[in-house]
Amino acid sequence: MGTAAVPAPLAGERSIDQLATLIHDTMPEDDPSLVTGTEARQVAEWIHADFYSAVARDRNRPARMALSRLTVRQHKNAIADLLGSFLGQAPAVTPERGLRGEYFRGRDFNPQARVFQRIDPSVAFHFGVEGPDPERFEPGRFAIRWQGSVVPPQTGRYEFIVRTPHAARLLVNHPSWEGPPLIDAWVKSGDESEYRGTIELLGGRAYPLRLEFSKASQGVDNPLHERLRQASVELLWRPPQGVVETVPPRCLIPAGSLPTFVVTTPFPPDDRSIGYERGSSLSKEWLAAAEGAAIETAAAVGERIERLAGVGADAADRRARLGDFAATFAARAFRRPLDEPLRELFVERPFAESADADTALMRSVILVLSSPRFLFREPFSNQPGPLSPFDTAARLAFGVWDSIPDQPLLDAAAGGELATPEQVEQQVRRMLGDRRARAKLRGFLLAWLHVDHGPEIIKDPAAEPGFSPAVAADLRTSLELLLEDALWGDVFPLDAEPAAARTADYRRLFTGDEVFLNGRLAALFGVDLPPSADFRPVRLDDGRRAGVLTHPYMMSVLSYSASSSPIHRGVFLARSMLGNVLRPPAEAVAPLAPDLHPDLSTRQRVTLQTSPVSCQTCHAMINPLGFTLEEFDCIGRFRTTDGGGGEPAPVDSSGGYQPRDGERVDLRGSRDLGAFVAASRDAEEAFLQALFHALAKQPLAAWGPGTLARLRTAFETHAFDIREAVVDSMGVAAFPPAAVGHTGERNDDLTP
Repeated sequence: MGTAAVPAPLAGERSIDQLATLIHDTMPEDDPSLVTGTEARQVAEWIHADFYSAVARDRNRPARMALSRLTVRQHKNAIADLLGSFLGQAPAVTPERGLRGEYFRGRDFNPQARVFQRIDPSVAFHFGVEGPDPERFEPGRFAIRWQGSVVPPQTGRYEFIVRTPHAARLLVNHPSWEGPPLIDAWVKSGDESEYRGTIELLGGRAYPLRLEFSKASQGVDNPLHERLRQASVELLWRPPQGVVETVPPRCLIPAGSLPTFVVTTPFPPDDRSIGYERGSSLSKEWLAAAEGAAIETAAAVGERIERLAGVGADAADRRARLGDFAATFAARAFRRPLDEPLRELFVERPFAESADADTALMRSVILVLSSPRFLFREPFSNQPGPLSPFDTAARLAFGVWDSIPDQPLLDAAAGGELATPEQVEQQVRRMLGDRRARAKLRGFLLAWLHVDHGPEIIKDPAAEPGFSPAVAADLRTSLELLLEDALWGDVFPLDAEPAAARTADYRRLFTGDEVFLNGRLAALFGVDLPPSADFRPVRLDDGRRAGVLTHPYMMSVLSYSASSSPIHRGVFLARSMLGNVLRPPAEAVAPLAPDLHPDLSTRQRVTLQTSPVSCQTCHAMINPLGFTLEEFDCIGRFRTTDGGGGEPAPVDSSGGYQPRDGERVDLRGSRDLGAFVAASRDAEEAFLQALFHALAKQPLAAWGPGTLARLRTAFETHAFDIREAVVDSMGVAAFPPAAVGHTGERNDDLTP
């Protein structure tokens, strides 16, 4: 902030080396020779850490909301929902899983020849030569059609695979059931039996899926002489950053859905330098991508306009109805009613300047999607005064769904029903029942754990011969199931109590002693399950687990290829779980190799390497936390001994932590750690701050210095329910931080 003698604030962009040189040469002004060399560098490091670094600048500048554009995720979701708003409602969230299968006599799908229908959890059938039922089908002539929707867990490119020696075709997210399918093997030639197709999908949404399969006789068309063949069909996929697997039941629903338009224009990644995605910067690359996405979307609108606008190509009033569609499109894109000046600019002018109505519509769409009114979440949010109810609706929609408001939200805004905390709470609770809310919270938890980008896990085959890319993918799925179960409680909805009957207790994330295992993981962890077993919760190691803190995927990520890493685990606990700011190391140092000190355990090697005083500034916190997880090896198996580089020795998992308030806590292993984190104020505040940032994409401090404490009190009042924390956080984010002055201090006179 500066002083009376030196009014300029201590701020700048210089690096440590630049500061050290400046201090060496110029400070103090009366005798620069007093602070030189090592001392100058030490002063420079202190100034950089407290004033010049990105973290320090963000900490020291007055907290206020930032005008932000849509993130890449929000941009893609918004366009998908914008076009989808003209088509109809997405299927409701229900307990049903799988696809609706219809089984027919003969090789086609004549309704008169349908034998039965049922819900199949997945498509992985080997019928043999007799078919589904030899009493009701001819072994050489039958057909099956599976329909429903696929719900991918994350955004990205999915490779679908159909394996069958017979005729098959697959349609996924097709704008109509006509036209080319994603996979077309209906006319067979040769002996090929595996077919692939790739498609871009947004996570947490339902996409229509239809798989058709037909088995025909081989050889002469005579039942006495026909050559029967084995009948089989499998539907598989390769998810982003995953491996080939059968499309699991949890990602299939028997309900139909409408196609979703997905923008494929590549965007530069968003800034995540302070821990969450934010649209804080504009670049030529981003502007070019936004323009490309607008053009791509306009072309898609043109291709689908008859269905979107409900107007035929030869309709006499086509031009007028396309103009009305363009006006509705603009209003929904801008998240507010379209006044006359905006209608003139974005609708009337393009239609007046274009002789062809379809060209005019495309120009209008491009103008709308290139406008700051679409590209920025709240174009006028920095102006003084209360928010428009439509701004409030947009905050709620982008907070809970990362997308635009739906019609009920817009109706509530138009009716003045978003003015009170109770009205906002009612809407947020409704919105949490949507699949888009599930996708948002899934992404938040993975980002909170710093595994949202699916880090590649590689293990030394000599040390871990049973580890493979398939095992790594299974471990990630296991973690995702744990998180989903903690949030919603309906991973196995047909066998468990309804999700609404269970709270999303944050503490279970650190105290649960079950791990989801399938047959492949069960073999690795010494559990007796059939090799083909699907995922199910298993209590491992006599209850020595501590939820996500000891989950095998987390332990694998936070390890080296052949040994555990107390440093990686300690940094994760100190930063991500407990919310501490750690200075980056002065220089990168390779870990001590086990074979250089074969008589030392992993803990002893880390202690030796980080013993210098210069390391202890951070490692005095990092090491004691990381050591508490030494009971788990580099792929997360429980162990009681650690060979280090030589003979096995008992694992020492004792450690501790100095909270920001209170006495130091001694911890004896992972269960102590889990119980401590579950009850830690530091951990609660770190979690709630991360959640708010993920929802609002704004600094929590902008709502006043006491806001975090109020959210924590509400969290405890609501029994640490994560879903309730979302409601409370959006109750804060929905209203402007007008009660916060420019200095970050609360001004009660401005409280609305």
